Amino acid sequence: MDIEQLIWQYGQGSRDFSRLDLQHADIIQVDLSEINLSRADLNGANLSGSNLSYANLNRTDLNYARLITSKLMNADLSGADLSYADLSWGDLTSATLVGANLTRANLKQARLIHAELRGAVLCEANLLGADLTGANLNRVDLSGADLSGLDLTGADLSRADLTGADLRGANLENCNLYKADLSLSQLRNANFKGAFLQQANFSRANLKGVNLARAILREDNLGVRNLSDLGRRGTNLPELIDLSGAILKGTKLQGALLQNTTLDYALLHRALLVSVNLQVSNLMDASLRGADLRNANFEKSNISNINLTETIMPDGSVHH
Repeated sequence: MDIEQLIWQYGQGSRDFSRLDLQHADIIQVDLSEINLSRADLNGANLSGSNLSYANLNRTDLNYARLITSKLMNADLSGADLSYADLSWGDLTSATLVGANLTRANLKQARLIHAELRGAVLCEANLLGADLTGANLNRVDLSGADLSGLDLTGADLSRADLTGADLRGANLENCNLYKADLSLSQLRNANFKGAFLQQANFSRANLKGVNLARAILREDNLGVRNLSDLGRRGTNLPELIDLSGAILKGTKLQGALLQNTTLDYALLHRALLVSVNLQVSNLMDASLRGADLRNANFEKSNISNINLTETIMPDGSVHH
């Protein structure tokens, strides 16, 4: 079926165009709202500026497709192949992208407000300036993705793969990052204030200047169990967070609950660790040069070979 015939039939009221072969088709600035293109082949097609709101694009092949400024509000893109697609400035508000493949997709300045992205693959995707307010990113693969400067306040990133992702300057305040993998990621100056980071992996991540104040476990709004007994003798503690070898220079961790944390070989130069709870943690060979440890709790922690040069100790004295 050629494009002219499709548009004519659509104008006559037809909506089911599933499984069509429309490779490299030009469907620019056309109103195709509520169309059914499920399992269609739109590889390399140009749909820029078109209205695909409420469209059924379930398992559609949109590999290398151009959807610049397209409207995809409430569209169903579950299982769709959008790898290398250009969705820049597109509107995907409330779109369903469960299990979609967005590998290396261009989502620059795209609107993904309240989008359902559970289990989607966005590795090495460009999300510069994208709006992900209220998006569900549970179990999403964002490895190597560019998320720098994004506002992800309150997003659900539980079990997400953020390996090697660029989150410099991103706002992840109050995010759920339970079991998220942030190893090798760039997190310089990112804001994790109040974030839930239980069992998150930050190994070999760059956390210079990161704000983790009141992070890790917040029973007030996450319903987690009371953690006041975590330091008791004989308690079988889960590993809360892996920060082994992490660069945490100047990081703000005041008041954070970091019991049983792995911080061996971590660099915490000039870090703010006032009132931090590091009971039963491993800080072997960590460097806390110039850090502020006032009222910090290191009970039963491994602090062998730790560097405390010019560090403000828990009692307020300066170690020389």
